[in-house]
Amino acid sequence: MKAVAPALALGLAVSACSSKADEASGGVGADGVKMGAGVTKDSITLAALVPLSGPIGGLGQDGVAGVKLYFDKVNADGGVCERQVAIEARDNKYNSQETMTQYTGLSGDVAAVANLSPGTDAITLESRLKKDGLAVMAGSYDPLLLAVHQAFMPGTPYDVEAVNGISHLVDEGTLVKGDTIGVIAYPNGIGEAVTKGVDGAAEHFGLKVEHTKIDSTATDATSQVNTLKRAGAKVIVMGTAGGPTVSAASVASASGYDVTILATNLLSQGDVQGAAKDAIVDHVVLTSNSAPFSSDAPAVQNLLAAWEKQADGRPITAPVAAGYLMAGVLHKALQQACDDGDLTPQSITASMAKVGKIETDGLGVDLDYSTPGTAPSLASFILKPDPQAEGGAVIVAGPEESDAAAAYADAQGYVK
Repeated sequence: MKAVAPALALGLAVSACSSKADEASGGVGADGVKMGAGVTKDSITLAALVPLSGPIGGLGQDGVAGVKLYFDKVNADGGVCERQVAIEARDNKYNSQETMTQYTGLSGDVAAVANLSPGTDAITLESRLKKDGLAVMAGSYDPLLLAVHQAFMPGTPYDVEAVNGISHLVDEGTLVKGDTIGVIAYPNGIGEAVTKGVDGAAEHFGLKVEHTKIDSTATDATSQVNTLKRAGAKVIVMGTAGGPTVSAASVASASGYDVTILATNLLSQGDVQGAAKDAIVDHVVLTSNSAPFSSDAPAVQNLLAAWEKQADGRPITAPVAAGYLMAGVLHKALQQACDDGDLTPQSITASMAKVGKIETDGLGVDLDYSTPGTAPSLASFILKPDPQAEGGAVIVAGPEESDAAAAYADAQGYVK
């Protein structure tokens, strides 16, 4: 999906920033609700810590726009606990040190963080989050986040997602016992997680694995694909962003390599409609925590309609949907905390575990934060790239949790 131009999106990011409330937060409101940081008798202020400038600033702005789009609807319906929700957005420049700096300036003035990107910055913030009690919706599926009990990933961990994807390929006969799977992965982050998942799935299904690494700044996967072709890999699993996936599909197509490339859905609509579109369609299968915009699920269609009303013709992007989904999850916790009469950060965080199963109505996988430290979901969508489809992909299956994913998650301690 194409990112909107930063100049066009900037107004959304700025409008998402709230001004300081006139009345200090804290104490107990006339309604008997205990008020903590970021909460007054009239308002609840949430933070968004995302890149708002630089090469991916437009995507960060879209993430804020998604959060704001959701809470605009909530505010129009009366807000939360008869309080209007405001979003204080800060630019972390996609830099962990800047995230810490911005968090330090915000933490005493917000009730929770509605969008943190990169989500893995919650690991850097762990000690501060524990001290402050702030809940953070973390825009990442890195399983390392499961150890940070104030951070909430909005889906299935990357490694479990890889297991679901491989299980799908086994079910449809693309892979059989004894086959070789290739891996092209970054040395850490998503690459490390996907590699771990592939190894677990290979053991479960009796498959061989050939590992290759690619630098996190590289986009050319020619060397890795050629290595895996020589190794006879029938499937290549990508533990990377979208660029190397596009390269891998192009190299496979140009060399006549009949291989299926499995990747988490980090391709943009521009990728799918670009020069490599035929190679992508021929070779790539995607796993995803969220439905594509081509889905007819009511929640997806409602999001598209809401965006269209206020976007002045600008295309919707995946970060918009991610921000919207994370806002919806946090809304559940805010409402639970309100019902409990306690809108302090600690109560909002604790409320995530009290809400129970969160149904997303097809916008993403259903979530459950009842047990801190465990995966909120083990399900995945299986998608197929389609240049003609809204958002560049269509649903093939799911969201479903495979037996292999359940066994893998149990072995990893992701479920209790």
